[in-house]
Amino acid sequence: MPTELETLYRAENAALDRLLRGALRQSGARWPEGGLGGPLQILDLACGTCREASTLVEVFRDFAGGDRDVRLVGADIRDRELEEAAARARAAGRSRDQFEFLTENCAQIGRHRELGRDFDVAFMRHQNYWNDPAVWQRIFEQGLEKLRDDGLLVMTSYFDREHGLALEALERAGAELVVSASNEASRRLEAPGKSVDRHVAVFRKKR
Repeated sequence: MPTELETLYRAENAALDRLLRGALRQSGARWPEGGLGGPLQILDLACGTCREASTLVEVFRDFAGGDRDVRLVGADIRDRELEEAAARARAAGRSRDQFEFLTENCAQIGRHRELGRDFDVAFMRHQNYWNDPAVWQRIFEQGLEKLRDDGLLVMTSYFDREHGLALEALERAGAELVVSASNEASRRLEAPGKSVDRHVAVFRKKR
């Protein structure tokens, strides 16, 4: 029997699923059917406990045609949260997909050259731009650098104003805004103006 908290997280991930699918439909973006000879690659930056991992796998697999193996790399500076993320991924028992979790300051993830620069998606859930604009500017830049040419950078935000600041920062970093949308199913939190996945935005590299 799931706990009340687990039930809440499931509901939030279901709402995130709908939000992402809607934004991707609006984006008009397309990837080659059948992939490019390897797994669909997702980079989840500042992922924390990465409760959204299964949602990301299912949403982007469907977006890519529905029959791709997936490699998801989550990165965060907090070891304990990554341990929880790894345990959850193991418990999910997804034999066809790869889950890797890397302890790293995401503003410096570019130094991990072994990760490559051909991710299909760079994702950030609840970016925290106004906590440290300089650091987040660098995280945005690093995320874009890890994308292949037709890859997508996708983020969600807690706050209206912070979402706007992040959009501006990503454009400075060399990203082109494709879609920005509000989430009507966003659950309000205690802080004024804060709610879960309040906004979503989809970017691609400027051409």
